Amino acid sequence: MKWLVAVFILILNIQAEQLKPYDSIEAGGNVIDMVVNGDMLVVGTDKGSVESYKISTKEKLLTITFPMIKDFMGDDIYPKVFSVDFRKISNKYLAVVQASNGFREVYIIKEGKKHKIIDVKEKLFISKAKFIDENRVIIALLSNEYILFDISKHQQIYRTHISYSHFSDFMLNEDKSLIAGSSESGKISIINVETGKVYKTLKGANVDNVYKVDFKKDKVLGAGQDRRGVVYDIDMETYSRFDGHFLIYAGALSPSAKKAAFAFTEQNDIVVFDLFKNKKVHTLRGQKSTLNSIVFIDENTLVSGSDDKNIMLWKLK
Repeated sequence: MKWLVAVFILILNIQAEQLKPYDSIEAGGNVIDMVVNGDMLVVGTDKGSVESYKISTKEKLLTITFPMIKDFMGDDIYPKVFSVDFRKISNKYLAVVQASNGFREVYIIKEGKKHKIIDVKEKLFISKAKFIDENRVIIALLSNEYILFDISKHQQIYRTHISYSHFSDFMLNEDKSLIAGSSESGKISIINVETGKVYKTLKGANVDNVYKVDFKKDKVLGAGQDRRGVVYDIDMETYSRFDGHFLIYAGALSPSAKKAAFAFTEQNDIVVFDLFKNKKVHTLRGQKSTLNSIVFIDENTLVSGSDDKNIMLWKLK
């Protein structure tokens, strides 16, 4: 498939409104992953905690802490929580948690209680997991394999290997029928959730590891090690490319997919683009460490996390 370049922009020569965070939340440890669901923010930290906050008031709603584990030297350490998710309809949390010997475990958290659904004995190098529905989760392994897992039956529905390139990230579309999955190859695979089959491959824009992806409407975002922020239009088979001067560790699309935000500079600035006008509209300054997560709460509100405890809240208007 031939992907046409719709837009090529040299970012740093374009002026844009500079904004500072309007507020912040201090997590119990350095932020590794986070997800937004309505007015709720769920965070996984390097101190073995899953935390949730009401964004509008910053009220902490939940803290679940996992017990310490032994590292390779036999020392006690806090387990990292690599991935989190939240299902509002049943008030359930999902967490991928570091275990012994580099393996990971998966937990469901409900009513403050932890229920392990994948044990360290499975010897899986799990990177990320998300709810599909009330009884199924999709799990990605570092080997770039995906597992659709049935919680009630405690079994794999399928396990499919996408490629030999090391897994980086995935994101589900809004109805959770498709996965956009990235790897160190620079390609992004669009995968059918029900079958585990790849039906489309997005390529040509990134040439190295795609650290983060997002998937809204018919748009797929890629944040690359090659210092390229990319937004593919799946239907039109085109892409827009935004070149920076530093590794782009994180990115996100707004709910309408009309805006894209990228961690764009060595100073940890977030740059927001209007994808319809093809121009930079905001530079967000104030993040203190290397960005790893950006999430739009709505069209004009963002939340960002980095390799420290400070979660920043931003208003575009």
